[in-house]
Amino acid sequence: MIRTRRIALGVAALAAGATVLTVSSPAHALAGWGGTLTPGSVACVGQYAATKVQGDGTATNDGAKFFIYKNGVLVFTTGGRVPYFLKALTATSSPAFPGPDAYTVCAKNTGATNTLVNMHIATDGEV
Repeated sequence: MIRTRRIALGVAALAAGATVLTVSSPAHALAGWGGTLTPGSVACVGQYAATKVQGDGTATNDGAKFFIYKNGVLVFTTGGRVPYFLKALTATSSPAFPGPDAYTVCAKNTGATNTLVNMHIATDGEV
């Protein structure tokens, strides 16, 4: 069962106190989110990964900035707004999979116009 809830994300570099939409799912299931991000807003999807994790996403207009977090600690970012994002963290990737834990893929609209974002997180057998 996928649950949606609004939370204040404690990662200042990501949201700086903004309200964040988070979707979580059972372990080892593909989870996703799609919707419009207004300027400054953030959406996240998360789940547990034991051996590998992959994030992917698309964003319209000027794109979005995408992030992968391990238990709230940043492990990958696109650095700036991009229209497309795909990153797998495995034993042989760079950066490598940092170990079993809760992972979150987020998109932030750092632009001045709305952007339509679709993103997914896949773990273990789905990668």
